[in-house]
Amino acid sequence: MKRLLIAYDGSDASKKAIEVGLKCSNKEDEILLLTVIPAELSESSFTKMLLPTIDLSSIIKSGSFKERAMDSLSKISEEIKPKVTNIEVSVESGDPADEILLSAKKHIVDIIVLGYKGYGKEGRFLLGSVTDKVVRYAGVSVLVAR
Repeated sequence: MKRLLIAYDGSDASKKAIEVGLKCSNKEDEILLLTVIPAELSESSFTKMLLPTIDLSSIIKSGSFKERAMDSLSKISEEIKPKVTNIEVSVESGDPADEILLSAKKHIVDIIVLGYKGYGKEGRFLLGSVTDKVVRYAGVSVLVAR
């Protein structure tokens, strides 16, 4: 029995990661579906600078991102249950790469599966790459779906 952590952010690359993860797993394996909500999404000073007159707390209710992410993961979990019966869903908040690495360690997974968006050198320089960081620092094997 293997434990797979599949990182999901709603992108086509993460949908491909789920597809590839399912191909690499058996019915008795365990899958942890993980979504990470960047902490700065609603708390960033950049957002506050762009929208200084709007009280974000009145628009974005605490936990609303997490609830939507959990709903999304629950739907995906139901869709893939016929292929793998042991599915756990988790939504964390923070730096995506760090949270993926921490969750992999906490849940003692055998492999991390994630997608690669392919921003290129310029995009990695400006944005950093979650995939690059996970591959570099993971203590377990990482499968990158393209």
